[in-house]
Amino acid sequence: MAAIQKREGKNGVTYRVQVRVQGLPPQTRTFKRLTDAKTWAQQTEAAIHRGDFRPVHQQAKKHTLKAVIDRYRREELPHRAASTQRAMNTYLKHWEQELGDYALSHLTAELIAGKVDALAKAGDARRKPKRSKDTDKGAASSPRPKSRKTVKLYRDALELLLKHAKQWGLLGANPMEGVSRVTKLRNARTRYLSDEERDRLLRAAKASDNKQLYPIVVFALATGARKGEITGLKLPDLNLEQGSAILRDTKNGETRSVPVVDHLKEALAAHLEWRKEAFADLDLPTPWLFPRRDGQQPIDIRKAWENARDAAKLEDFRFHDLRHSTASYLAMNGASLLEIAAVLGHKTLQMVQRYAHLSDDHTRDIVTRMNEKIFQE
Repeated sequence: MAAIQKREGKNGVTYRVQVRVQGLPPQTRTFKRLTDAKTWAQQTEAAIHRGDFRPVHQQAKKHTLKAVIDRYRREELPHRAASTQRAMNTYLKHWEQELGDYALSHLTAELIAGKVDALAKAGDARRKPKRSKDTDKGAASSPRPKSRKTVKLYRDALELLLKHAKQWGLLGANPMEGVSRVTKLRNARTRYLSDEERDRLLRAAKASDNKQLYPIVVFALATGARKGEITGLKLPDLNLEQGSAILRDTKNGETRSVPVVDHLKEALAAHLEWRKEAFADLDLPTPWLFPRRDGQQPIDIRKAWENARDAAKLEDFRFHDLRHSTASYLAMNGASLLEIAAVLGHKTLQMVQRYAHLSDDHTRDIVTRMNEKIFQE
């Protein structure tokens, strides 16, 4: 049973909560608001009845969220795929800045919900704002809002951190249980290049000052590989004689091979000749296939890509949509969903279901031929 006692002191009114359950010492907390007191009492009683409760309030007082983040970086993050590590580090840095100095005992559902809401409203500075026809060219405009998927990733990263804190015995009830989940995501994006758009983009990429942009774009269109998978390639990963490239830094952590044929093979052969001459005077510590100017890291093509995309006058198009384009072209040329999944490196068919409607005509032809054969008189 929970008992709430109202107290009046020099600092105003407070509410002392005491939860008593047979077999456990009394659990006591003090709050400035009655609603917080009632919420904590309900959550504590529910956790005790479920068997999830551990009296670790003193540990929660002693440890900050930053300490949890540091431990997660040491013990958990190294076991994730490289691409996942990069994304997760972005989320960790954000929460370290926003809540890192808070003791775990002070992380309430209300506080976290406010931070998530502020994150959603802050906008995404990386996404160019949409300008209306009435907007002056020189006028400043606010960034476009973050997508619901992006907000979900940040929110779920914090929930994962606090879940580990609970497993490590540093936290009792997880305050994220009181923070609404981000749902109704519009993930089934199938934006792909028309023939005319594809021609414009390839011309713009070829005309770019960045000589590595064109072979990277061709690689993406020809294989459906992600940007990070392409820029993470090293010279030993490419075998033009066999016509293949090995992608090691993949999203799901599994290595896969992609075919290098036809125009991609020609583009990469020309790129290797250019690369040999452009980096002749540099002793590259790592033989990146697409090195940065100093050769120390893979190239960052973001600015060059944005310039080429704008020059090609592509609306609502991201680099990742090149991957969607590849999948769409495969579907429209008769590839099955299983074959598309194999090319893209998906373990299940769920992610490629969005392309099913593009292969309807091919499926209809197969069924028609089958019916003509089995029902011949």
